[in-house]
Amino acid sequence: MSNTSLKEKAGKAIQKFSDIKFVKCMSAAVTAGMGATIAGSIFMILQNPPFPADMTGGFIDAWRAWASANSSWLGLGYQVTIEFLGLYALIGMIMAVSDINKIRPVNMLIVGICTYLLLAVNLVEGQLDIRFMGSKGLITALIVGYLVVESAQWLMKHGFKLKLPDAVPPFVAEPLNALFVNIIILAAAVAIRLITAAFTGGQLLPNTINMLFAPLFVASDSLFGVILYVLFLRLLWFFGIHGGSVANAVMSPILSVAMTANSEAFMQDQPLPYIFNSSFVAIWTQMGILTLALTLVIAAKSKQLKAISKVSLVPAFFNIGEPLTFGVPIVMNFRILVPYLLVFVLNGVVPYIATSIGLINRTFVNLPYTVPSVVKAFLGGMDIRSVILYLILVVADILIYLPWIKRYDKELTARENEA
Repeated sequence: MSNTSLKEKAGKAIQKFSDIKFVKCMSAAVTAGMGATIAGSIFMILQNPPFPADMTGGFIDAWRAWASANSSWLGLGYQVTIEFLGLYALIGMIMAVSDINKIRPVNMLIVGICTYLLLAVNLVEGQLDIRFMGSKGLITALIVGYLVVESAQWLMKHGFKLKLPDAVPPFVAEPLNALFVNIIILAAAVAIRLITAAFTGGQLLPNTINMLFAPLFVASDSLFGVILYVLFLRLLWFFGIHGGSVANAVMSPILSVAMTANSEAFMQDQPLPYIFNSSFVAIWTQMGILTLALTLVIAAKSKQLKAISKVSLVPAFFNIGEPLTFGVPIVMNFRILVPYLLVFVLNGVVPYIATSIGLINRTFVNLPYTVPSVVKAFLGGMDIRSVILYLILVVADILIYLPWIKRYDKELTARENEA
């Protein structure tokens, strides 16, 4: 089988998966809450200065005093961002499905939020218990957001709507047209809540769903899960497919839940439950991009790789790898496939093991994708030891890349000389 036909077959299979409506909308929904989680992480850092407890000094002491004096609004900033991740994902899912179905989202947002609240919120002594508004309700939010819009559209198409005169303004006609649909969906939510409570001893739907998905979280937060994720992601890029878009369409909800759970545990002074989360991925599983660019700067003598090293180094510092992927190229280039996979797997395995045995802290701070990984290595777990490990891995990566890049570079130089 030729490289071209192999790439085409792999591309078609992946594209079919990516085109599944729920998968496409789920990716957009999880991304919708990213800004909130990043903002929440900033509040978290401000409230908890990233210095060891025994480290003191003028600036450090002043920061700690300021954080203590302003803990109320800093805590509120954290609460309304990270603690409402599930709600933001619900809104993102409703918007994404409404956009694909080409329907106005206003009524869907209202009905969807009402439905989710009916399924995920309890009244405790007259107060709303909103514990499932955050990461604990994320998976339920994605499912509810998708099903509400799809069900509403199906009901509308099958005649469950009022017929109003054309003279009625759209903003008045829209909620009235959907009146029957809204009643049916909310009634279904009440029925689901009652059935769930009857069969689970009074548990809410998000708790039941989390119990069903618990084995997946356990399997993902393992060394095998890290290796599988990294290999799948990098093989997709090797075939010229955007690995992040495809792999994270499945993994983003799991990684986001794990990251937010760690953030919540940190704020409550409890043990952090997960190693493999979205922050871990952003720090460790992307650094092979930069080390490949550095290897080219060190070793490249051919005109092609010299040119690529110049244009790829700065983007690589900010975790942007497309110049390398399509310039070296990495796509369908079997000459560097072995070191390419080995480096990225090493960068996932070593930090996972180091974290599991306590050499570095578990990550709990979510930072923008384009923040240089060495900075995220420190801030992700507020641990200077992670920076040391990062620098050790940079050296190891370059040593792995070097012999393969030199061999490939010699081939390119020979071709250029012949030409």
